[in-house]
Amino acid sequence: MNPTYDRGTKVWSGPHQPPILNPEASFGQTLFAMMGLNPDKVIQIDVDTGRSMTCGEMRLRAIRAAQNLTALRLGQGDMVSMACANSENLVPMALGLLINGMPFNPLAPGYGLDDMAHMMEITQPKLVFCDANNYELTMKAVELSVKIKPLIYVFESDMENVNKAEDLLKETGLISEDNRLSNFRPPYLGDSRKQLGIVMCSSGTTGLPKGVCLNHAQLIAISATLLGFKFECMLNFSPIYWSSGLFTMLTSLLACSTRLVTRSPFNADLCFDLLEKYPVDLIYTPPSYANMLIVHPRLKSVNWTHMKAWVFGGSFLSPKVRDSIAAKLPNGVTTNYYGNSEIGGFAGDLVKQKPHSVGTLLTNIKAKVVDDDGEVLSNGEQGELLVKFCEDFSGYYNNSKASAESVDADGWFRTGDIAYFDEEGFLFLVDRKKDLLKYRNYQIAPADLEGLIGKIDGVAQVCVVGLPDEDESSDKVTAVVVKADGSNLTEEKLLEIVHGTVADYKKLRGGVYFVSEIPLTSTGKPLRRKLRNDLIERLKM
Repeated sequence: MNPTYDRGTKVWSGPHQPPILNPEASFGQTLFAMMGLNPDKVIQIDVDTGRSMTCGEMRLRAIRAAQNLTALRLGQGDMVSMACANSENLVPMALGLLINGMPFNPLAPGYGLDDMAHMMEITQPKLVFCDANNYELTMKAVELSVKIKPLIYVFESDMENVNKAEDLLKETGLISEDNRLSNFRPPYLGDSRKQLGIVMCSSGTTGLPKGVCLNHAQLIAISATLLGFKFECMLNFSPIYWSSGLFTMLTSLLACSTRLVTRSPFNADLCFDLLEKYPVDLIYTPPSYANMLIVHPRLKSVNWTHMKAWVFGGSFLSPKVRDSIAAKLPNGVTTNYYGNSEIGGFAGDLVKQKPHSVGTLLTNIKAKVVDDDGEVLSNGEQGELLVKFCEDFSGYYNNSKASAESVDADGWFRTGDIAYFDEEGFLFLVDRKKDLLKYRNYQIAPADLEGLIGKIDGVAQVCVVGLPDEDESSDKVTAVVVKADGSNLTEEKLLEIVHGTVADYKKLRGGVYFVSEIPLTSTGKPLRRKLRNDLIERLKM
């Protein structure tokens, strides 16, 4: 269905779909029931060990986790932190928590001490899961931030004197396991709109992360929009700390599709190894990962005939990257999705694409574009994008001020993104509102300059940031560039090209800095704040 437009309110709406899943049920109950439809289907393959797990086995482990946690006097409403990579038993443990009504906060397994302690100070967990390789850092974060000492369990650890997460998956004797779970029923938790399910971390690229609250009703409504996707084998390197990782996991659980998991971060050779070994028909990558793949010599040797969909998201997708991937998929499509942790997906272009657009609004999404005074703008006019989902945003955990500021008086969520719609309802992003740079009275979108610089021969990657200027109302617009192998590109040549193209206020008054790599989040977004701070420290030397 095409999006619809109300010319009176200037509001665009995606297709409306009544709830397929029961929003009054708990999310754990919902997932548990869906997986029971295919108990013998392999739902997960741990590619590091080769071990596979069926839906029935995952349900059994989730039940054991729920019952063992109850025996520890942990239950509904008790907060959990999970600083874990995608290991074999992570999903069964998460399911056990959802069944018991224990909200959990996924943390990046590679978090530094500051971010981990910051999030634990917000959530004050009673239970913490981590991996062996970040155990010491997790302990320090707990000591710095958690007032009441939580229980700490470690996945896949051979260390002595630590609690093993796998012990929570041992048989309890409370169900007849020979009867394959028929005598277990997840408890009813009450009004799902009042039951906190997961606390996601906001991206943190413009400041310390906040805790994004997702209640059980929101999770069910978001999941219902994923039910139409049916894939046999899914690959996404993102941990469940990221929305892309979480929703790939949920798509797998709802459709009983096989999901490949690995503890390793993305690298091109590992990705190609998995694509050659397994019949992957859906892969998710940010554009930066796809760019690494299209320049790799192994790209030509992979059999792409079974690939149905290559999903992009997380940052600007250049036509060059997309076209290069699309040319390799004789039986598949590429699709670009846009959304955030607070609402889920907003827009996508699976059905129809337009250059530089993130597509049209998704199911049960409404959106409008407003100016700085909150006035709704017409199609073609740029302003901040506001969105609404069929379930209201639940706010930020223990942060009433940020929660209030995140929505307008009518409950529309402020995305912080500068965007516009065209007359067909295609959404075009200009940039993050908070990432916008300013020179005197002009606003500058980093993505605008990055798109230009990225086309220059010899540029492999680019990130544009603003350095402090003596004029505090302005930024010194600065390009940080990774050269392509063998390039002899100079700062003078790059500036000549850019300054010969852009308006005066967009000139790179901060210059150009060549670096070996641009720091990225684990899903490929540039860490602008870190890059900016690193440059400031470099200039002090």
